Amino acid sequence: MNRIKLDGYEVELLKFAQEIAYYLQKSGASAESAHDITQDVLVKMLESEIILPFEKMRAWMYRVAVRLYIDRYRRDKKYWEILQKEFFKEENLIVFDSPDYEPLYQAILLLEEKYRITIDLFYFQNFSVKEISQVIGVSISKVKIDLMRGRQKLKKILEKEGYTYEEFK
Repeated sequence: MNRIKLDGYEVELLKFAQEIAYYLQKSGASAESAHDITQDVLVKMLESEIILPFEKMRAWMYRVAVRLYIDRYRRDKKYWEILQKEFFKEENLIVFDSPDYEPLYQAILLLEEKYRITIDLFYFQNFSVKEISQVIGVSISKVKIDLMRGRQKLKKILEKEGYTYEEFK
């Protein structure tokens, strides 16, 4: 396998690209997003055919990378808002097939929204913890904590009403 020889200018640009990827990761971007954005910066540089002195190239690359990162963040945030409006409608959240589950349904409705959504997605929509974290935009550990706390609160509500866990297996 032949290796491509890079001249000094290209080597320096690649160093800048690695530095920018590291900076984006420190700023909250995933490693994959940081590398994608950095690659987009290099492509943008090639497409625009800009002629900048080498000492200004680093600043230009950073500026473009930060703008691309902000654009991606805004796009993802807008996507998240659309998903929230369309996917998580009250009538779509909790569906029970049997009237025997009416007390459970009423108890779940008393939970805070974050617990109600997490419990519904996990138990009634059969989402995995990882899928729930992606859908609602929180960490996997946050989903696990919300499931645990939601179950505890649900158990207290049901026990207060005189029900036991075994009645809903």
